[in-house]
Amino acid sequence: MHNSKTETYDHYDPPLNRVVSSHGATSEPMGIELAPLAAPAANTQSPATGAKNADEQSSSFVADAESPPGPARKVSRLQSVTVITTLAGISFLNTMGSGILIAALPRIARDLGLSQALILWPAAVYALAAGCLLLIFGAAADAIGTKLVWITGGFLYTVFTLAIGFAQTGIQIILFRAFQGVAIAMCLPTAVSLITNTFPKGKWRNTAFAMNGMGQPLGYALGLVLGGIFTDTIGWRWAYYMMTIISFCLSTAAIWSLPSIPRHSDKTWSRQLLEDIDWLGAVLMSAGLGLLFYVLATTASSYTSIRSAPSIAILVVSLLLLGSFPFWMRYQTARGKPALIPNRLWGQASFTSVCIAVFFCWASLNGIEYFTTL
Repeated sequence: MHNSKTETYDHYDPPLNRVVSSHGATSEPMGIELAPLAAPAANTQSPATGAKNADEQSSSFVADAESPPGPARKVSRLQSVTVITTLAGISFLNTMGSGILIAALPRIARDLGLSQALILWPAAVYALAAGCLLLIFGAAADAIGTKLVWITGGFLYTVFTLAIGFAQTGIQIILFRAFQGVAIAMCLPTAVSLITNTFPKGKWRNTAFAMNGMGQPLGYALGLVLGGIFTDTIGWRWAYYMMTIISFCLSTAAIWSLPSIPRHSDKTWSRQLLEDIDWLGAVLMSAGLGLLFYVLATTASSYTSIRSAPSIAILVVSLLLLGSFPFWMRYQTARGKPALIPNRLWGQASFTSVCIAVFFCWASLNGIEYFTTL
């Protein structure tokens, strides 16, 4: 029989909305209203059993607090739908433009005088620019702000999509596609952060991620159909004019709908850009991938080019840059400095398996894109 002074139980302090332990420890405010619970008149449990029950109750309340039924930032249903539409819409346009290009590429090459050696470059350079800059823009968005980076990328994507429609030479369409890839690289990595900061775990967040993922294959499939229709009727340029209108509407709606995510740092954004981002790691990975993509793209145009001295030199440099990346990550982690992709992440089965799955999915999709141009 324990003395009442040594009884172990937890009770709630309603005015402060916090859990007060019998040992004097207080937890952080829960952020939701909790009904007061009466303390038991007598407690015959052992201290260990009482502590276990208290932990279970506390975990249950924390789980409830983390999963409210509506949007986490108290946005309206209309704004929630608009957020999902804008983010999924840009993801849709990302692959829709590639689908239109693949379907219309023979006509585009004929109209713009694109040589056979460069016929795959409008498609390859887009993925090259976007893939190389995803990490850099993702890291920069943490300092500048995800909303600002996304909206900037959305309007730049609109401008360069319109420029593709007005292109007059093969070099112009290659350059505009490269700039279009830069713009989409500002939108894709920030979309994940915008979704998680707008919606809590539950139905809204699941729907947002599902729509964002569904937009890419759907956009490519529809782009192939529309590319063929526009090419055989009013011309392939009008397909990009249509994309320009859609992109402009989505980017404009994003100004109102996307949440402004507060920065979690007392540093100025310029100082945070310099000190809190692993720029050398980003350059190593981006330059290594860029050079490797370049070699692969030239090889796709002419497989004999892999034997040339420039291609061999570029390939060796790219492999050296990519090989040095994990060593730089270990060096940064050992010094307690920011690391772009810490090596310990690859030890997590969930992270590694997702990366492998995404790699093979996109490899299959890109392979189909190039195969359909033959």
